[in-house]
Amino acid sequence: MLPFLFYEGKVAVALAVFYLFYRLLLRKETFHRLNRIVLVGLVITSFLLPWCIITIHKPIDASALAKDAAPVEGVASIVENSAAWWPLVLTILFWIGVVIVLGRVLVSILSIAKIIRRGEVVREEEGFQIIVTERDIDPFSWMRYIVLSQKDWAGDCSPVITHEKAHIGFRHSAELLAVDILSAFQWFNPAIWMMRSDLQELHEYEADDAVLRSGADIRDYQYLLIRKAACKSGFSVANRLNHSALKNRIKMMSKNRSPLARRLRVLGLVPLVCMCVSLQTQTVYDDLPAVQEYQVVLNLEADGLVYVNGTGGYGFEIERMGRYLRGAMGNRVYPPLAIQILASPEAPAGASDQLMRELRNFGLLETTMP
Repeated sequence: MLPFLFYEGKVAVALAVFYLFYRLLLRKETFHRLNRIVLVGLVITSFLLPWCIITIHKPIDASALAKDAAPVEGVASIVENSAAWWPLVLTILFWIGVVIVLGRVLVSILSIAKIIRRGEVVREEEGFQIIVTERDIDPFSWMRYIVLSQKDWAGDCSPVITHEKAHIGFRHSAELLAVDILSAFQWFNPAIWMMRSDLQELHEYEADDAVLRSGADIRDYQYLLIRKAACKSGFSVANRLNHSALKNRIKMMSKNRSPLARRLRVLGLVPLVCMCVSLQTQTVYDDLPAVQEYQVVLNLEADGLVYVNGTGGYGFEIERMGRYLRGAMGNRVYPPLAIQILASPEAPAGASDQLMRELRNFGLLETTMP
């Protein structure tokens, strides 16, 4: 449970850092497609970064183990973890949030499917279908479907269709659905919801730009947006005509194009990602040399790793601790070690028992004291 919660915490921090970069340097620029690619890429990267761990192998210095240790008879003692209930509570709360968010997404999809199923197909072209419904709703698109009310279909709907065709052509619905699913696993993190909101805003900017490029008059189109602003479809996973703040959309349409040189700001992500990866670096010490008699204190910490004689140095995986210590003792049958295991209150439940089994398997744990 704890490793998973640590993973979610790392993802949350990465999302916050990346979103801050995007908000400060890219959000107000007019290269919408690049911003959209960057934003989606940052969300995916945030979930992948915790798995990118650089492992550095080094030979271990036996003197580090023997430092400040006194010879004692072969005895082992352990301090048990008595406060392991909170990871279970946090895990349960986490999955409740995931189920609620995914449930909302599913309800939204089913509502859209119901409207499409009950609507009338009035036009079908390569790549999309136009569905007209009796419901008085705002125009929206979902995957390859454009949904209009009868009132919109009877009027001048050419700019509306062009707008929604742009959503379909750029695959905005699939992109939004993927981000929705990832957002469910970071439901507690405000950064993911702000990134999602900005992504939907970029979708609208991109579709607006496609309408203007088709030859539509900018003032007539802006007036259309104002008239449609009172209607709301209410489907979170759909791209709808009046989705984002109308003021921002009109301002973006009237804004001068950003200089191409500002695209180079994206390169600032390279050192940022490298810094995040470097924080994932871990050192593994291979093959302990033979040592003399000494006392060893094994500190079992919240990250599930075992630290020898204090928490300030390197950390061993539990599964490899026995081999490391056995290698230090050479071929002697009765290791002259006094092993003390100190388990942190935040250590994973059952980790101390696992460590003791590992030591027993290698003949390192002879006596246990409460």
